[in-house]
Amino acid sequence: MNMKYEELLSQWISHKSISTNKKYKDQIEGAVDWLKQLFHSNGFEVDVVEGFDNPIVVASFMLSKKAKTCLIYGHYDVQPADIDEGWDSDPFTLTQRDERLYARGVIDNKGQVLLHILTIIDLIKKKKLKYNVKFMIEGNEETGSPQLPGFIMTNKELLGADFALISDSDLHSGLFGGAVPNAIHELSVFIEKIYDKDNKIAINKFYDDVDKITKFEKNQHKEVPFEIEEYKRISGTKALLVEKNNNFYTQVSLRPAIIVSGITAGHSGEGYKNIVPRKASAKINFRLVKHQEPHRIAELFEAFVAQSLPKYVSYEFDVDDPYEGVKLNPDNVYVKRARKALEESYSATCLFKYCGGGLPIVTLIDEVLKIPQVVAPLANEDCAMHGANENFDLGFVHKGMKFSKSFFSK
Repeated sequence: MNMKYEELLSQWISHKSISTNKKYKDQIEGAVDWLKQLFHSNGFEVDVVEGFDNPIVVASFMLSKKAKTCLIYGHYDVQPADIDEGWDSDPFTLTQRDERLYARGVIDNKGQVLLHILTIIDLIKKKKLKYNVKFMIEGNEETGSPQLPGFIMTNKELLGADFALISDSDLHSGLFGGAVPNAIHELSVFIEKIYDKDNKIAINKFYDDVDKITKFEKNQHKEVPFEIEEYKRISGTKALLVEKNNNFYTQVSLRPAIIVSGITAGHSGEGYKNIVPRKASAKINFRLVKHQEPHRIAELFEAFVAQSLPKYVSYEFDVDDPYEGVKLNPDNVYVKRARKALEESYSATCLFKYCGGGLPIVTLIDEVLKIPQVVAPLANEDCAMHGANENFDLGFVHKGMKFSKSFFSK
């Protein structure tokens, strides 16, 4: 099945389904058509839903009314990529080197969701599928899924399920935000004021609604192995910045963070200009936790901006696509089944950890569909998601297939 997986993944990846740039609209359509054909040719009922930004593909295979139904989420859109950014091969041509598959989307998220698609197709043919299955694969995750709430609210029946499975990873600011040093913080006096010397956010009342970290939660993270040298290798940094008495996992998953993700000012092209720039802008990413209300946090931050800037500075303040954090309860039969399948597939003890990575779909499923969720990323930790040479370790591909087969089999 590995050869079939690589063949189909290569085809899907060749569609440059970049949602952050409208000039790739035809590539988005190509990726959707490819996916639709794959599902149709294997006996799925397929709905391609328009009207919610890029098309959303919902593909269903129903065994019987007695079987439980699993809703599987994925996304076909990808981040931009150019070989000049440091790629060792064409980012939209699947390439194998040193037992790894390299391409944009090989992890985020085409490669991961395709594991489940092909596993389920194989189980259908062998009459070994345990669950009814519904895939919901969207095309705007990389732009924040702004239309997804409306789609889910108006399509509850179409998406009806007993539980959800998500194999998507967030290895950028979701796992390292708030723990790694950020050079932009050092370049701006205002930005430097956001954090105090103990790496705590210095905005008044910011932590008012943050849950107190329980002894159980701290103990959960103590069980997860952490090596500072491995952290430095994967993150590419030389330091670990956490609040007092917090370890890495607690910091990035149970504590909120503010990440400066971009700054624009002055002349940045070749050569020099003897100017005094009159305008600068910053893009700031908020990682909130359960019970922090996004609109209240935005109000607190705007007040912080007003208080921090000199009176002779004028400014504009915009907030885009706020959504609430979520804390899932892993105490359900589907998580237990996944844990057993993972331990069998990886021949190792399965540990739980909270994650600071924001996936709007997790919050939406929790609040709207109100069904249990299994969030099981299948990627290698050093997959370079969103960066140059995004890769999927073939050993993890094999283990991911093994897990998917075990989980979805009778």
